[in-house]
Amino acid sequence: MHNSHEIIKQLSPDDALAVLKTLVRDDEALAAHIAEVAIAHLNELDPQEVASVLYDELDALNVEEVWSRADRTRYGYVEPIEVADEMVGVVIAPYLEELRKYQTLGMSEQANRMCMGLLLGLYKFDDESTNEFKDWAGDTPTAFAEEIVRIWKDGRPSKADVKALRAFIEEALDGWCKRLV
Repeated sequence: MHNSHEIIKQLSPDDALAVLKTLVRDDEALAAHIAEVAIAHLNELDPQEVASVLYDELDALNVEEVWSRADRTRYGYVEPIEVADEMVGVVIAPYLEELRKYQTLGMSEQANRMCMGLLLGLYKFDDESTNEFKDWAGDTPTAFAEEIVRIWKDGRPSKADVKALRAFIEEALDGWCKRLV
């Protein structure tokens, strides 16, 4: 006899999603309950936690990887700053998808908190990190901050949300990148 909890623990994310979709396909009450639980889970978004995790991921980037990937190629020379920019982009990409997800779901409060958390994480990395990688990143944190705000604005935030983000930048980020909003 199979242990139900053990089977569930062994499911891959793709398997779990397929099972979930099968369960809700014919059971509207179950689908509503799952949506309720999902919304509660998504509402737990904490900008400080987002900032902390993003900072840690950026601070863990390895300058040796920049040096090893920056070199001549058959297409020309790849500058270290280009490599650093690409590496930061790989770290930021999943967060941007999360931001877009909140916007698609019409969860503007969560989109606002995700935007603030990402900006705070980039600001702290730009301001506090002593990682040698940062020396090669140049204006990359600022450029990604601009991209984050552009994506956030694509979600059509309210005037109150824009005002709140401006105040956040002024207060929590010491006015960093004032031209963002």
